[in-house]
Amino acid sequence: MTHGLTGRLAARGTQGAAACGHPLATRAAMDTLVAGGNATDAAVAAAAVMVVVEPHLSHVGGDMFLLHYDAASGEVTAINASGAAPSAARIDSYPDGEVPLRGYRSTTVPGQVAGWDLALRTFGSKLRQEVFSPAIAHAEFGFPVGRNLAKAIRAHIPVIEAFPATHAVLMPKGRAPEVGETLVQTDLAHALRALAIGGVDEFYRGGLAEVIAAFIQANGGDLALDDLRAFRPQIGPPLTRPWRGYDLHVQPPVSQAHVMLEAMLIAEPLVDEARGPLSPEWLHGGVEAIKLAYADRHEYAGDPAHAEFDVGQTLSVEHIAQRRAQLDRSEAKVHQAGPLGDTDTTQLAVVDRHGNAVCLIQSVFHNFGCGVMVEGTGIMLNNRMTGFSLDPLHPNCLAPGKRPMHTLTTYLATKEGRLALLGGSPGGMRQVQTNLQTCGAVLGFGLDPQKAVELPRWFIGEELQVTIEDRLPAETVARLTELGHDLHLCPPLDAGGCAQVIARDDDGLLAAGSDPRGDGHAQAL
Repeated sequence: MTHGLTGRLAARGTQGAAACGHPLATRAAMDTLVAGGNATDAAVAAAAVMVVVEPHLSHVGGDMFLLHYDAASGEVTAINASGAAPSAARIDSYPDGEVPLRGYRSTTVPGQVAGWDLALRTFGSKLRQEVFSPAIAHAEFGFPVGRNLAKAIRAHIPVIEAFPATHAVLMPKGRAPEVGETLVQTDLAHALRALAIGGVDEFYRGGLAEVIAAFIQANGGDLALDDLRAFRPQIGPPLTRPWRGYDLHVQPPVSQAHVMLEAMLIAEPLVDEARGPLSPEWLHGGVEAIKLAYADRHEYAGDPAHAEFDVGQTLSVEHIAQRRAQLDRSEAKVHQAGPLGDTDTTQLAVVDRHGNAVCLIQSVFHNFGCGVMVEGTGIMLNNRMTGFSLDPLHPNCLAPGKRPMHTLTTYLATKEGRLALLGGSPGGMRQVQTNLQTCGAVLGFGLDPQKAVELPRWFIGEELQVTIEDRLPAETVARLTELGHDLHLCPPLDAGGCAQVIARDDDGLLAAGSDPRGDGHAQAL
């Protein structure tokens, strides 16, 4: 059975490791570790570089979630830096019945900068100027455009051309840049330098805040200076449940990480019945578990500060047992899982020489977010308002100051308090599906992390169709068809996701894997 395409094993070392969605981000993380920085310093350095080199996936005007593992105490901490709807946003202010995908009214308060700042203040050891210096250099002096960015710009030319500042930065020669062509972002370099000096106050209460708010207001948007000033990220314990001898930690709501955790718990007994990560038993069980968990998300999930959503109930022993009983091993079922559309983001993982670890994910939601780049700053804004329901009876309905449910999720596993695995993947609603497959392959079936991220992948899309890469074993495809799954083949490495994973064994050896579906790279010391 072929597990991977590249034939590579994970990058291995004992003094640190990083797996990021772009080689320049991995380099920034590793350089930071070599210079004495810890996992948080390295993760934020890499995250800032990702803003520069893959602006279609994440940006300064986006959101961020982070899991931190402290090697000395074994404690895992979650940071939620997702923004809320502007105070002027109302359901009835969208008369067409939906939030527009692009434009000035589709952005929530950006939370990412506050998340970076909180992480560095709480866990970091380096000055902001040191942490942001690689990103500033790549913005100021340029970097070679990668294949994914070039492809994304070509695919979104109408969006980019609709906003003059966006067009001027991303298509400076009036056309989409070619792969390898140098892209310079002078305004973004100035903005990052201002953040390095002024920190969170600069973005939410200082000069950048005033520029962002004035620009949005002048163009008919809802985001106001008071919305920026009021924003605070959250920090606290993760959601944690035992899984096959490990403790599996994920972000609490408004992240949808509880969907992954619920699906992993539902599918847990199937590991003993399956013949491997590509066996029909495990794939059928994984697909059905994801459907059940997404059905719970669709029915119950909303910002706990504004909705009666008790995630502990959906993760309770009683509820998991009930859902397991509904998983039919002999037939694919239909469940009301809600919309399962595709979006994208970026995710990275870092472990330092002390064993501290950070898994970070950040996003502007859809490619290039709302399409708006704030003039003179080089800062792209998110379109996370489209994550709300406009049904006033839905727990995820739009309300002023309310946060939408987020697709952003990462995971971290410990064993008797020691780090065992951390990872995640971009991909919108596909994130938890990719995470179940890669995490299950490593923890459940003992795969090398690089082989795990290269496995043939599946995902559930609209109308519960199951798209599968055509590298899956023929017997598995035949059995899934017999079970009633609506299968659609796609080419190898075309099922989405770009997982970044680091495992640590009992002897402290780190193994980092990076998904070949993206431009990512893994490295270890």
